[in-house]
Amino acid sequence: MRIFAKRFYGFDPLTRPVVAFGKEGNRDALITASSPGDLIVYVGTQGEPTVEAERGRLLGIAEFARVAVDARDLIDPATLRPFDLNPDGSLAWPKGLPILRAWRFQEPRLKLLDILREQLTYEATVRAVELDEVDTRAVLALPREEAVVPAHPVIERLTRLNDALGHGRPTTGPVPVIWTGVVSRDVGSEAWTYAMRFGRRNVWKVGHAQDTAVRLAQLNLHVPYEELGEKWELKLRQRWPDSVQAYAMEQRVFGSMTTYRTEGERLRCTEAQMQAGWTAALVA
Repeated sequence: MRIFAKRFYGFDPLTRPVVAFGKEGNRDALITASSPGDLIVYVGTQGEPTVEAERGRLLGIAEFARVAVDARDLIDPATLRPFDLNPDGSLAWPKGLPILRAWRFQEPRLKLLDILREQLTYEATVRAVELDEVDTRAVLALPREEAVVPAHPVIERLTRLNDALGHGRPTTGPVPVIWTGVVSRDVGSEAWTYAMRFGRRNVWKVGHAQDTAVRLAQLNLHVPYEELGEKWELKLRQRWPDSVQAYAMEQRVFGSMTTYRTEGERLRCTEAQMQAGWTAALVA
């Protein structure tokens, strides 16, 4: 289990059961970096609109689903405050991940530097940053009590799904789900299971996407190709009528190649081994 941290205006999982971001890229960065069961700790911002008693303090911690949603679908419009909205009426933090479970730190709420060894960087204002092992243990040792998360059908469904997946294993990528809210993908549309290789190395990434070209571009965005002379290349892909079936094949590949797993959704194996695992997943 890992813990990420982000500065927020407060912590109220009952009316705001969503980890919210201003930009899609900042939200998706947390999806990519996290695994099922990971947590995010809320730290009060240093100024308004955070109430003075919560500024710079550890407020609470939450388990989140790695599924992109529109924050408005989980927030009651009647609870929106002036600073939640842009001048045009749009939500200031529209890109979200549903909160599945939440806990409040008990009083007195401690200042960040009473627990963490260093102040959070500015980056933690716009996106979530991962805590190291020492700070993670310190946060988990804090006394806390479970907070109420609303009985929302989306949250209930994702909680059951998260429990079924289990915790503490390498990430297998965001899970496709079907619900009535607005998500970043339509699971009923055509999708692909893919295998990408990093240059000529025996490093592979397996996943599913509705547009493999876009996914490939995303993966290579932060690869210093000018220095390495290598980047991710699409080597294998299988078309499916929807994301659910594409995800199922992805899981079959991981299941048949457990001994080759490394970090995240990556495997270390030869091309022949990858081809054998891929073929096995096709006929399973």
